[in-house]
Amino acid sequence: MTDDAAAAPTLILARLSIERESLLGAMFIGLGAVGLAIAVIALAFSPSLSLPVLVGVGAGAVLLVHGILRRSAAARAAAALDRLESASAVASR
Repeated sequence: MTDDAAAAPTLILARLSIERESLLGAMFIGLGAVGLAIAVIALAFSPSLSLPVLVGVGAGAVLLVHGILRRSAAARAAAALDRLESASAVASR
């Protein structure tokens, strides 16, 4: 078995894990946006700040930032894997 054939399953798993991280990041961004929207709507209808509204805003912000960081990490991993694949393609010529 050649080196390329032996490395193919590893590269496939790496790509799948990058896609999973990207999708999870998108899910966290969506959850954070929904949490922030609910907190803002609750804040609009309440006469004053309350602890549940502040907790909702904090949780929404944390989820939003966590999703952004996960997606950026997935993008960096994909770029590194692309560079690795292009370097191995040039070396095998």
